[in-house]
This record gives sequence, C-alpha cells and structure tokens, in this order.
Amino acid sequence: MSLLRQMHRHPYPDLTGHRRFIVAGHHVGWVAQELARQLGRQFDCFVGDQYTIGLHPDLATSEARSAAMAEVLLALREVGQVPGWRSELYPVDTGFGQAPLLVMERAAAPLFGVLAYGVNLNGFVGRGWGMKVWVARRADSKAVDPGMLDLIVGGGLPLGLAPGDNLIKECREEAGIPAALAETAAPVGVITLAFLSQQGLRCDLQFNFDLELPADFEPRNQDGEVAGFDLIPISELIHRLRSEDSFMFDSAVVNIDFLVRHGFIGPDDPDYLPLVAGLRPPLPYDRRDAAP
Repeated sequence: MSLLRQMHRHPYPDLTGHRRFIVAGHHVGWVAQELARQLGRQFDCFVGDQYTIGLHPDLATSEARSAAMAEVLLALREVGQVPGWRSELYPVDTGFGQAPLLVMERAAAPLFGVLAYGVNLNGFVGRGWGMKVWVARRADSKAVDPGMLDLIVGGGLPLGLAPGDNLIKECREEAGIPAALAETAAPVGVITLAFLSQQGLRCDLQFNFDLELPADFEPRNQDGEVAGFDLIPISELIHRLRSEDSFMFDSAVVNIDFLVRHGFIGPDDPDYLPLVAGLRPPLPYDRRDAAP
C-alpha cells in the first residue's frame, strides 16, 4: 500500500468553477461562481466580471478593506455561510511577511480561497526504528475534522504572531509543553496545501518544527480542543498512513514530510519522487497585477 493514498485524498483543485479574488490589483484568492454572484448582488463593495471579483478600488487602504470585509462576513455568518467562526483575524497578503492588504475572520479564509499560514510540531521520542511519535485525537467539538488524528501540536498563524512565538503558544495550549522545552523545537521547513474542502478552497503554507521530547513527558491538553494523545511506534505511523485515512489531511502530509526527512522513506520507495513533489505543490495565485 502506497503513501500516495494520502495525496490522492485531496487532488490539486480544478478552479474552472471559480473566479479570481482581486484585492488592490493583486490576485489573492478564489471565489466559487455561485458565491461571487451572491456577493455582487448583495454587497456594493464588490466589483468584477465573469472571471474576477474584487473589492472596490475606492477602498484604498487596508483598514477600509478590512472594515468592508468584516461587514460582509458578519452578514454571511448570520445566514450560516461562515461556520466555525473563530473571532481570530488572518492577514490577506501577497506573500509571507508582506503588509496585509486586509485582515479577515479566519473561518472565512476558504470561502475566498486566500492563503493561510500555520505551524505544526512533530513530537517524538527516541531515534531510528525505535522512535515513537505523539499523535493527538481532535475533540469532537472541533469545527474542522472532529475526532480525526492529528499532530501533537498544530494551529493557524493569526495576525501579529511570528511562527516561533505562535508555536510556543500552541504547545502550551494544546499539549501543556512548557515554553523552555518548546523553545528547543527545530524549524525544519514548510509544506503547502491546495485543495477543495467542505469549507471552500484551502490554500495553506505551514511551517514545520521537530521536537524530541523526554521519554517521561506526557502531553496534557489545556484548551479542550484535543480528546487525547497516544505515543505510537514509527512503524505504526507508517502503517496507518499507508492503510487508513484516519489523520486529518494536512497532518498526514506533515507526517509524510517527517518520514522523508528522517530517512524512513527514501529513494528506494517507488513513490518517493511524487511523494516529495506532493509535499509542496504550487500555490494557485497569479501574482501579476490584475485589476477587476
């Protein structure tokens, strides 16, 4: 059984049924045609054509665009079109570290197909084939992927937090990892994701970290978002990824990246090249200027 089963769960999206979302002349997202038509009818802050939809050019500042978007999303929330509201702002930008063109509610990011950022932690004990990894089970109350298997720590990157600082916060909240230990986590690269979900178009750039944990450490969830933790052998992790879809999709991809980086999956695997390519698919944005 191939690890490619995980990549096949969510193939690269066909966006022919979407319009490009344009903000301040930049292509920053994708909006489904039906939603784009609704936005154009219902809100006068949007302009566009059959291929694009964007915020009106008269909204000339990040603050003005953010305020207009907030009103739109509150109206959509009232009719159930923004489930899982987080009261957490995400930046909409043209690249990591760039000034936000606007900020918007995290739960609405897939509706507009904008790039979201996140952090992940692979927590492990031991080395080589004797290694074990910590696996979390998401609480049934989670708005996204309730009850599925997850990393020991992972979370979105909200406005104003650097990846390392956010990781320390998430370590404390999700697994009770003290800051002094979390600060020793090693940054090991990124994955990218682009797929159509029930919430809309998920486009993510996620920063990955590794943390070797003491053998006697036991994670303890602090925020109610995790139902429990298990410490499993690396061989069991590989078996589950080859035979089950029990991990949430992005966590499965992060785990495959972990297996490649630590040498458990190498060039002798017949699917090695497509696996590695699937860890970082291109993000579907044309960054050339394009006015609606």
